[in-house]
Amino acid sequence: MSLTLQRLRYFLAVADELSFTRAAERLHVAQPSLSAQVRALEKGLGVELLRRTTRRVELTEAGRGLHEDGRRLMEELDRAVTRARRAHDHESAALRVAYTASVGYQALPLILDELEAEAPEVVVSAHRAWSTRVIDAVRTRDVDLGLVREFAGAEGLVHECLRREPLAVFASHRHRLAGRDDLTVEELRGETMVVVPASLAPGFHDLVIALCARRGFAPPTIELAAPDNREPLLAHLSRHPDRLFVGPVSMSTTSWEGVVHVPIRDPDARMELVAVWPETGAAPSVAVAVAAARTVAEREGWLAIAA
Repeated sequence: MSLTLQRLRYFLAVADELSFTRAAERLHVAQPSLSAQVRALEKGLGVELLRRTTRRVELTEAGRGLHEDGRRLMEELDRAVTRARRAHDHESAALRVAYTASVGYQALPLILDELEAEAPEVVVSAHRAWSTRVIDAVRTRDVDLGLVREFAGAEGLVHECLRREPLAVFASHRHRLAGRDDLTVEELRGETMVVVPASLAPGFHDLVIALCARRGFAPPTIELAAPDNREPLLAHLSRHPDRLFVGPVSMSTTSWEGVVHVPIRDPDARMELVAVWPETGAAPSVAVAVAAARTVAEREGWLAIAA
């Protein structure tokens, strides 16, 4: 079909100006090229749109009809482009985050505060889930960015360590180790540990077990009975003074009556916080969020903790 958008725009400019010279100046094109395009449009449609004389340009009846209808068409097209751009801008400014529970104690609020300061246009929605579910959601594009613990990577995903956080023991204030200023991993030998299920947070689970194994022992363990939130864990520890939990020291920002924490003094007692996002087709807001997370990590010294 000869009625291309370019030819229609050229015709509308001439019809508006009733002058090839002024229309060419308005469109920033050469007048011979403009005239050729309008003639091609008339030839393709099989109608005369303009009457040309040495003195003036006039619209024919067909030309007036195409001018009116074409102008409405171009206005509607402009509105469609505007709607598409607005939708793209909204999508670009949205960020869906999934995070594991321990990330929410301290790291997530700091990262979101920094993101708000650097890019207030980004609208964040965040929900908590176990590590395996966060990774699955990133892989299926149900979320844009995941924040998890101890993730070694997977095909199709990019991951970056943001923090290596010291570990601490969490236990009842009646536990025999509760009054200590700090502990070594060796001093946990023989203690019963409450652990997260390996099926839901394999990195977290394996880190604690491996930490003990490197010191030559395998602790008796009890898996969380209700793992979907932290309250059952803390309540369990307050009721059982013979059990303890090893987790990131930032857990101490959430208090529970009767539960205390004791830092572990060991260079290996570190837990990674990792950002995860799709290798291809990541949302534009992901780069902004990761940059904000890096800013926080540098400011807080998350990757420069002395052994």
